Amino acid sequence: MIRLPLPVFRLLVAVLLLLVGGCQSAEQTDVDRAPDGAVQLGAVEATDTLSRTVAPSGRPLVLDGFRGAVSIRGGDDATADLTFVRRGRGDTPETARAARDDISISESGSQDTYTYTLESGRQSMAYAAVDVTGTVPRATTLRVEQVSGPVTIDGATGPLTVRQDHGPVTIRGGAASVDVSVQNGDLAAHFQTVPPDATVTLETANGDVTLHLPPDASARLDAQTNAGAIRTDGLSPTNERFNPLDAGGRYRAEMGTGEASIEVRTNNGTIRFQAADTTQGGRPGPPPDTLAVPASDTTVTSSDPAPDSLRPDTTAPTPTTPDPTAPDTLPS
Repeated sequence: MIRLPLPVFRLLVAVLLLLVGGCQSAEQTDVDRAPDGAVQLGAVEATDTLSRTVAPSGRPLVLDGFRGAVSIRGGDDATADLTFVRRGRGDTPETARAARDDISISESGSQDTYTYTLESGRQSMAYAAVDVTGTVPRATTLRVEQVSGPVTIDGATGPLTVRQDHGPVTIRGGAASVDVSVQNGDLAAHFQTVPPDATVTLETANGDVTLHLPPDASARLDAQTNAGAIRTDGLSPTNERFNPLDAGGRYRAEMGTGEASIEVRTNNGTIRFQAADTTQGGRPGPPPDTLAVPASDTTVTSSDPAPDSLRPDTTAPTPTTPDPTAPDTLPS
């Protein structure tokens, strides 16, 4: 057995303790919990709010984001009025504000489309998010593209496209083509009416899909789940065909004369076709006031002014009517 001199032994012990301590601290993260108990990064949150108004004038409106809740309602005004809440988290007020201030919100418009782009300059977006709420002209074409977060569209009757990796999507009062694709999340869509030329595609890799259709809709139904059940409730489809597939199956049928096209896909989940209540106020789900920005567990809410690039442009003239040739952004 090798005997080391006492000073050398003590030095080796000190080095080992430093190495072990360094390994432990490298694995530690600043963990906090939301009011619902969900574990999240950063014990301190800093937020600020930005409002934007634009006249789409028949152009598609695009929200190109990265993380956060999106709640949009269709309205009767000719302008889209949106509120963006930037949220940054950290272990101190300074780091929380830094995460928030790294979030940029930019706008770009052309004759063909109008886009809000939400980005985070941080290497890890886990500390940053942007929640979007507001109203848009009811018939506006909407496109929402982001990484994660719940998406709720209520009473917007124009064509709708949603692309994201993680999070549930809820559509209420649909009346046009809908194309939704997510990797992980439940999908729910309620249609007030299904136009004959509509194409409806609802796809999730992992999650349940619930589709509410008017009983008098005319559409071809094509649903497939690799692991789960397919159910119908309150509808009277014809020409029904069902083929077992793995732990699920593929179901095809027709409603009415089968004019519109409806395709539903999930790898793991249950698919439900249900009769929709198309009477006024008969849409399922929470009342409109639940579309407000979700309450957060903010421990620090910064009142620091937003960067100049995020302030409303009040130099542009205010158009009295929506006009494709008018400035894209109206004063807040």
